[in-house]
Order: sequence, then C-alpha cells, then structure tokens
Amino acid sequence: MRYIEKDMIFPKRGYGRLLATGDWHIGNSACHEEGIRNFLKRAARHTWIHHGDMYEGILAGDKRHDANEHKKTLMECQQFVEKLFKKSVVDTCVGVIVGNHDMSASRVVGDIISDLCANTGVQYLSGTCFIDYGCPDGTMRQFAAHGSGSTGGKAGEPERKKTNKQVKLRDILKPFHADVCGMGHIHQGIVTPPVDEERLTVVDGKVKRGPINVRHGWYYSTPSMFKTYPEGNDYPNYAEMKLYSATDLGWIELIVERDGTIKAIEEYYESGELKNVNERTVIS
Repeated sequence: MRYIEKDMIFPKRGYGRLLATGDWHIGNSACHEEGIRNFLKRAARHTWIHHGDMYEGILAGDKRHDANEHKKTLMECQQFVEKLFKKSVVDTCVGVIVGNHDMSASRVVGDIISDLCANTGVQYLSGTCFIDYGCPDGTMRQFAAHGSGSTGGKAGEPERKKTNKQVKLRDILKPFHADVCGMGHIHQGIVTPPVDEERLTVVDGKVKRGPINVRHGWYYSTPSMFKTYPEGNDYPNYAEMKLYSATDLGWIELIVERDGTIKAIEEYYESGELKNVNERTVIS
C-alpha cells in the first residue's frame, strides 16, 4: 500500500477540483479517443487521477480475443499516450494506478505503466494507495484503487452481471477509512455520498435539531472511455461476452472546499457536458 502527498490546485477564490477517470482501454477500436482529449484539456487546469486500465491488454491466447478490436499495437499505444501527456497535464496529475489490463499488457512489453511514468514524469501509484491532499486550510485523504474482487463468481454468470451493475461501493470500500474512496474497473459512474441524520435533542431546555453522521466519507467508481457495445460493429468485443451492462462514458469531478471538505461530486459526459451533481444526503 503506497502513501503519497499531493497539493491540490485551488484558485485564489472558490473551490478546488479533483478529476477522476479510468478504464480508457487505449488500443481497442471501442476506445473513445476524442473523449480522452476532452478530459485532458480540462485536466490541465485541475488536479486529476487515473484509476487504471490505461491500455488495452488482451493476450493473444485469451479465448475472448478478437484481432478486429485492436487498432494499435501496445508500443503504439504507449507512444500515443506520451504525446497526449503534455507538461501542463503531467504537472496537474496525482498519478496513474495499474489496472488488470495494464498488467496483461506488461506480460508482453514489460512494465508499461512504470515506463509511461518514467518517460513522462507522472507518479506511479501501483494498484492501491492512500493520498493526502494539501488544501489551503486543511487536508483531504483519498483511498484509490483500480477495482475489487469482492463481486466474486465467473465472468459470464448472471449473478456476476447483476452484481457489477448494482455494485455497492460502500460495502466494497468500507474497510478503508478516508474522506473519499474511489475505484475504476466496472466502467460505471456511481457516486455514493455520505449520509447525515438529523435528530431532535434537548439543549439547555430547548428542543434543537442536531446532525448525526450515519456514513462517513464519499465513495465513487469512474466511468470509462471504452464503449462496451460498440455501435456499427458486427462482432462482439470481449467485454460484451462477459455480459457487462453498457458502459458509462466520461469522468467525475470532486468539488473540494479550502479546508479539504468535499462539497459535491459532479458527473460529466465524455463531451465535457455536466451530467449529474451529487450532494451530501441529509435524512430528517
């Protein structure tokens, strides 16, 4: 488990933003490269982290493999990413987590994520890590990972499909105490805010409403830039054969106050258009 520190970018006034993305699967024909470019244009102005599966790593002996899916070799993928990672993007990046497809790619061409980090200056985060973000008036702690094996079962089983679709992030990540826990891997944009319950209490003879924290911390999984069901193709890609539900495309952004408190988490389409805003839940 790695522990690193990173200062967040804050404007002179207003909130800082932590952008989270993952599962680009660069090299697969279903990868939306324009969405990646849209993200990186925005990431150059904010703090951001990548949650694994940067590359498309499918070994030739894999029974799910279809050569039609691949439009770049792994070395071409690496050159493509290094061109995208300009200095402005690298300077704002927290780091890159290693995903299962990155590890598959490494069996062919060596440690592809480590090489990317060495060639660009991006921080190598391994598979899981804790990150302490320095904010002007406090700190925020994040637990970041690629995915979880908690779903269990074989890939094609209906219960696995259901679990991946309805994954409960707080159950997977609850052992990791942090202000926010995030992962990739499932290609679904899911945000679970903290919950406060308001309860009536008597203070100095007066009835007042006071908050009780029911669930501490935020949880999220990132959308992908890899469309599981590519339109206009007459062949199934390997993810479709695993019976996953259609993927969400885009990224999420954490809105962070100057004391390190998370105000909200926003979801964005790959075009950069705002999709949804998630705020802290209050139950009275």
